[in-house]
This record gives sequence, structure tokens and C-alpha cells, in this order.
Amino acid sequence: MLLLYAVILGLVAGLLSGGKLAALGMTRIRLWPVALIGLFAQLLLFSSPLAAVVGPWGPSLYVVSTVAVLMALVVNLRQPGFWLIIIGALANFAVIVANGGQMPAAPDAWAALNGVAAVPTTDFSNSILAGPHTVLPFLGDNFVLPRPVPLANVFSIGDVLIGAGGALFVYQAMHGRVLPRLVRRPEARPAHG
Repeated sequence: MLLLYAVILGLVAGLLSGGKLAALGMTRIRLWPVALIGLFAQLLLFSSPLAAVVGPWGPSLYVVSTVAVLMALVVNLRQPGFWLIIIGALANFAVIVANGGQMPAAPDAWAALNGVAAVPTTDFSNSILAGPHTVLPFLGDNFVLPRPVPLANVFSIGDVLIGAGGALFVYQAMHGRVLPRLVRRPEARPAHG
């Protein structure tokens, strides 16, 4: 949810500095449907009733959907801000894979958000509480966007990088500083002599 705030920040900064929404609308993102499918799959995966039935397949499905999103990001690497988004996504991916397909959340961050230091569900969740056996805990959800802030949640350093890259991309796109659509040039024909 941090990304939503970052995109809004990018939009506001873009508008205040003379950027145009029309320029943003004309931006071409390669493989955007793949990213959208991956994100939609995650939305379904963490929602009832699917979260209640995925069982041991949950972590694998989460990793596969994340790979789809990463693939779409990498093909757009040369777009402004995407390098930050990719670094953040890879940081999140690394900690998720290292911890069995779930993102570890610091107990104090989770408690600050929810009032209890426990993930209160038997359904599949993308979060687990960090503990002594957590791998790469510094990359986990260690920060909290507290209530009553809308869309309050725990977040990671990877989420911060994704948000910063998203804000940068929106700002640059509104100023027409994105890569143009790739156009194939006709092949040169050999000269007849």
C-alpha cells in the first residue's frame, strides 16, 4: 500500500512542476498484462475464500506470481525509476524465498499495527512473524504505517525502494522523460554496384 502513496506523491509533484497527465497516459510499459496478472493473482491468493483453501500451495503460488511481476519489471529496466523498483522487488523476493514463501514481519511492527504480536489466521498469509530462525530479517516488514492512516500496514525497505521508484517513474513520465515506444528500423539493403 506504500506504493499507492508514492504514486500519489509522484502525481502531485508532477502536476506542481508542470507535468501532464496526458504524457503519463501515453507511456508504454512492456508486458504490463503479465505484471497485472501476477498482482491480481496475489490479491486473490491473500483473500478469502482462496486463502483458506490453498494450504501448502500458498507459498509456491506467491513466489510464482512474484516471478511474473519481476519478469515484467526487468523488461522495462531502462524506464526511469524502474531500477529502484527492481532492486526493491528483488529485496522482497529474496527474503520471501529465503523464508519459505512468506514475508517475515517484525513482531513489534506487527503489534504496533494490529495490537497483538501474532498473525491471527490459519489461512494462507503472505506474512509470518520474524523470529530467531528468520533469514535476512533486515529485509522483512520492519516498519509500520500506523492506524488511523488509511491503508495502514507493515512494510519493508524493499517496499520503500519500490515506492521511490514508482514516484520517480510517474514524475518523469508526466514530463515526457520515458523511453519512447520501440520502433523497428528498416534493415539496410546492400548497394548494387
